[in-house]
Amino acid sequence: PFEENARRTAEAINEKLWDEERGIYVDYDLVADRRLQVYFTPNFSPLFAGIPDEERAKRMVEKMETPNYGLSDENMTPLPSYDVHGYGFSPVQYWRGPVWLNINWFMMRGLADYGYDVQAKRLRQTIVDLCKNAGFNEYFDPFDGSAHGSDFFSWSAALCLDVLMDSE
Repeated sequence: PFEENARRTAEAINEKLWDEERGIYVDYDLVADRRLQVYFTPNFSPLFAGIPDEERAKRMVEKMETPNYGLSDENMTPLPSYDVHGYGFSPVQYWRGPVWLNINWFMMRGLADYGYDVQAKRLRQTIVDLCKNAGFNEYFDPFDGSAHGSDFFSWSAALCLDVLMDSE
């Protein structure tokens, strides 16, 4: 029953949340019965769950590599939690742009599962570098890597240990 429920959920996510024009999954407002046009890094989380097919995964990776999310930009710390060119972006405001290690960890795993090893390694290195250079903070500025939020944040420490202990 769990596998059947997972299959039905994946079908529903593909049907209702995929935005063909933008090449990502989006949130859905059940009350207004419409997709939300707000773009943030959790839109890529279906990669972790193995939901998109190869073509959709490719489009999602291409989106992550744009200047909006900076996965291939050496001048940015990926992945900002919010589209850096989107309305309301802030590099330090809670969930409006800072880099969160837990989101990067999920994206790293999803990218690796789809064979995007170079991109997954970039996120792995980002997790390690942020912790090494700024500490085990809650979240980080995507432009200068400075630490924000609570310090000594347990999930940041745990995820850093996970990627350090994970054999490649």
